[in-house]
Amino acid sequence: MTVKRRAFTLIELLVVIAIIAVLMAVLMPALGYARKLARAGVCRSNLRQMCLAMNLYTLDHADRTMPFSHEMGQYWFHQLAPYLSAKDYKNNPQEHIKGVMEVSFCPMTKRQERSEDSYWGTQYRTWRFLGGEGSYGLNLWLQPNDTIYRPTLPGQQQNFFEKYSDANGSVPVLGDSVWVGAWPYADDKVPNDLTGEQGYPGYPHGEGYFLGRFCVDRHKMAVNLGFVDTHSERVPLKELWAQKWHRTFVPNPGVSLP
Repeated sequence: MTVKRRAFTLIELLVVIAIIAVLMAVLMPALGYARKLARAGVCRSNLRQMCLAMNLYTLDHADRTMPFSHEMGQYWFHQLAPYLSAKDYKNNPQEHIKGVMEVSFCPMTKRQERSEDSYWGTQYRTWRFLGGEGSYGLNLWLQPNDTIYRPTLPGQQQNFFEKYSDANGSVPVLGDSVWVGAWPYADDKVPNDLTGEQGYPGYPHGEGYFLGRFCVDRHKMAVNLGFVDTHSERVPLKELWAQKWHRTFVPNPGVSLP
């Protein structure tokens, strides 16, 4: 007896394809969202590691952060590298930017393929300075030994944390940024471009705009910050003006975002 095998009809195949297409349409946004959540989690982990490294550095250096410098091998990320188990990075960052020092990159960002020695980052692009590259900026109020900018900054005598232990656990150390660091003030203006793609005047290099360097839409209208107590968290952009950036910082809840 011959058994007849029933084949799929064209209509049945089209129905199956339609069902798969509907499922893909439903699942793809969810998968994309899950991927972004995972990247944000890695970003916060990076910041925790870097804040822990800063704590270790200050334990070895009389409760002080590294001196402010514009010399190769002396900037904060050079000095922090040995405490991230990347000793060779300090004096030759471009040759050792892979591996351990990838902790300097938020997974939401990509390195820029540019030949300049220095350039700003953007929402999803890294900055470059003194051979180093990264996605995070330092709260420069934690660097009191600054002979370059400190003499000219308003309120510089009372704003700097003279010792690392002067800053309580809720003071930001590092965070998502379009540049290597900043001296945030409560009355700093909100940048008119939250992607950083327009460059100046969205992120001017000057007084009155410093906090804007951290105000970049990298994690759904938020950034990740790492703190002195080594915890890290997602901070909505508007709440950047509510953080304790320096010793006399008074939260400014009246800012509005573009």
